[in-house]
Amino acid sequence: MLMRMFDTSDYDRSLRRRRLMALGLLAVGITGLVCYALLIHNSGVLSDYARGFYLGAATGITIGSVILLIRMQYLLTHPEARKKAKIQEQDEREKAIINQAFQFAGMFTFFAAVASMFVLVAVSRAAAMAVFGVIVVYAVSWPLASLYLSKKL
Repeated sequence: MLMRMFDTSDYDRSLRRRRLMALGLLAVGITGLVCYALLIHNSGVLSDYARGFYLGAATGITIGSVILLIRMQYLLTHPEARKKAKIQEQDEREKAIINQAFQFAGMFTFFAAVASMFVLVAVSRAAAMAVFGVIVVYAVSWPLASLYLSKKL
């Protein structure tokens, strides 16, 4: 489903899907802000760091989703801007650069996570298991994405 979200074969449909995704992210961000205001802000249970994390994450998701929503709405209502964005997204050189950047970032993240486990095992087993979980998610999602794309493309 997520991969179809960014399929540019029907660009207008893709933009409408992205707008829906932005609305979903906005709902997540607002939910986080409401939870922070009602449950976490005055809670003495969580540390200042945890409360700051909740507030920062919810605020960041909300702001990012609003920016994405404005961008998608702008592209849907302005044909010239939509045409320019479509050409840019479908440019082969641009696609190759983005694919190589994602590939490098993914491999860097994977190896950094594996290396960090050597430190985390000695410091905190819970943190090491969380990083191990990220590694497992990457290791499982890569072949699934590869299988999906080999059938689709």
